Amino acid sequence: MNQQTLTLQQNNIKTEVLAGMTTFISSAYIIMTNALILSDAGISSDAAMIATIFTCAVSTFLMGLVSNTPFIVVPGMGINSLFTYTIVNSMGLNWQSALAAVFVSGIIFTIIASTKITPILMKSIPNNLKHAITAGVGFLILFIGLQKSGLVISNENTLVGLGNLGSKEVILTLITLLIIFILDLRKVSGGILISILIGTALAIIMNITSLDNLDFTAFNINEFKNVFLNLSFRDIFTVPFFMAVLSITVVIVFENMGILYGMLGTLNKEESFQRTFALAGISNMIAGVFGTSPTIVAAENFSGISSGGKGKVSALTSGILFLLSLFLIPVLKLIPNSVISSVLIFIGILMIQTFFDLEKGDIIETISIAIIITVIPLTYNIVNGIASGFIIYTILNIASNQYKKVSPAMYILTGLFLLNFILSTSM
Repeated sequence: MNQQTLTLQQNNIKTEVLAGMTTFISSAYIIMTNALILSDAGISSDAAMIATIFTCAVSTFLMGLVSNTPFIVVPGMGINSLFTYTIVNSMGLNWQSALAAVFVSGIIFTIIASTKITPILMKSIPNNLKHAITAGVGFLILFIGLQKSGLVISNENTLVGLGNLGSKEVILTLITLLIIFILDLRKVSGGILISILIGTALAIIMNITSLDNLDFTAFNINEFKNVFLNLSFRDIFTVPFFMAVLSITVVIVFENMGILYGMLGTLNKEESFQRTFALAGISNMIAGVFGTSPTIVAAENFSGISSGGKGKVSALTSGILFLLSLFLIPVLKLIPNSVISSVLIFIGILMIQTFFDLEKGDIIETISIAIIITVIPLTYNIVNGIASGFIIYTILNIASNQYKKVSPAMYILTGLFLLNFILSTSM
């Protein structure tokens, strides 16, 4: 091996490590946020935090080692609210039964992903609708970033409005976002990670966060035994359990499908879809066993991809950092929402680029695309957007006597989405 080849390999490894660090830091907020939401389901905050960390680490290791992709897997923001506020607090299942529902959904997901059903699903869905899903998720993430930063706030008359541009938090978001843009345009390796570090340093200077907040008090690792292997199948033959499994399965299958389709396309690794998709299913089985809410391949992976992450070294780096985060929680808490918000805004923009992959279609596809892209961010729910777009696509094709244009799988999916809406409404 000559010196030039060795240097190139070293540079590639350095890039992958930086990308893994970037992805982890961009998604680290999930550890705290998920624990907060699960605590409302009756799971202790410490137990939820540890379960989240272990689930992320193990699932991410699997993703890197088995599929050679840089993807991290985390509890989905949004579906954790479904787990807590709908399945536990509204449908009446306790959190132990809800974890069993997550596990069963993971089994169903894995079966779907490991059989010919996956390529059938992929081929049955028009490409424009797939691209619309990715763009819609991008708009959702962009909107979340704008809200978390304070750039967009609630308004009694118009629902949303422009925030206070003079606040320190908003100014920090805008400065950090500008740094991200500049470093990205200049193709600086690890630009997002550098931007996060600079943004956090500015936050300390601006008194938005303080080093005095550092508290290295270890949290209670023994709490983990209260959720690990504590799933209960006592309610498995009840209607609420069936509805919980149906709702979770629909969400995790199509959230992962939409996100993975966009990310693998960016990496030119479309051939890895089915294997990666199956691992996303297995990660939900892991989540049920470890004691946390359903998982998805994180949209924050786009931050690592944009920093040069392409393979397993990036994923392994993120996985190791997830494990180390058991001891780094106090440090991670120093990163303010304003800085994380700027990363979310940038990630959203990257995903929205998929919009330019749309091909010119007929009016039915245009209507369906518009519904998917608008309903996802406006309802804060990816499945609502996908379901609405698919249903209208099928109905309009039938109404215009183009029913043969709709694949059998699309008819089945439309029926399941309609059933999901009906069951949700009847609760």
